[in-house]
Amino acid sequence: MKPSWIVPPAQQRYTTVPHVETLDPSSQKQGDTKEGFYFGREISPESPEAKLPLHGPNQWPNEHLVPGYRASMEQYMRAMNELGHRLLRLLALGLGLPPDHFDRFFDRPMIFLRPLHYAPKVSAPSEGVFGAGAHSDYGMLTLLKTDDVPGLQIHTDATGWMDVPPKPECFIINLGDMLERWTNGMYKSTLHRVVNTTGKERYSLACFFEPNFDTIVECLPQCCSPERPPQFPPTTSGQHLLDKYASTHAGYANLKQ
Repeated sequence: MKPSWIVPPAQQRYTTVPHVETLDPSSQKQGDTKEGFYFGREISPESPEAKLPLHGPNQWPNEHLVPGYRASMEQYMRAMNELGHRLLRLLALGLGLPPDHFDRFFDRPMIFLRPLHYAPKVSAPSEGVFGAGAHSDYGMLTLLKTDDVPGLQIHTDATGWMDVPPKPECFIINLGDMLERWTNGMYKSTLHRVVNTTGKERYSLACFFEPNFDTIVECLPQCCSPERPPQFPPTTSGQHLLDKYASTHAGYANLKQ
């Protein structure tokens, strides 16, 4: 039985159909065997923010077709916003910063909720077929909830690829490329992929928690020194995401901040 939050593609704000997204072009012979859609923080068309890329009103499914769906998703995003801010405090303390250091960069956060459906197709890594190709997430933090079907793997230099078993009542937190950029590599983004070994459908709900679109992302002073110069040039949160999306999603190549 499909979870209640899966709705027909025609009713989704932004949809990726199977094989359209290729997260690891160097290893994949076809696109990811998954489909999904995006919802973001609700922005009125009259708001100045609506003129920004990645901002605007959501296209919600008809309430008569999926009763309570919008309310459930908005409630979930509010909860993820609260959790994201709690995690920011931990990151700041770990860097020797005041716990509220990142708050001013997240008063108009980009929050993207992405329900995903993985096809009941066994992956074949040796043939370049993956549920999701190897990648690190583009932004700050990813708050991931999965069903009970395995498939997620992470990579470390010490262990290579290792499974991340699903655990009830738990979230998986991925650190993203933007956080690695901000901290000059002190916090590393998480390389991960999805390999379907069961042939079962798999569902996950990823929430991407990102800074305000115009936030300047440059090396924090305590993360660089003459012996450890900045590895990345300054950019903005919005342009960083647009550049990343352009490398894996059709339609983003010409978007600029």
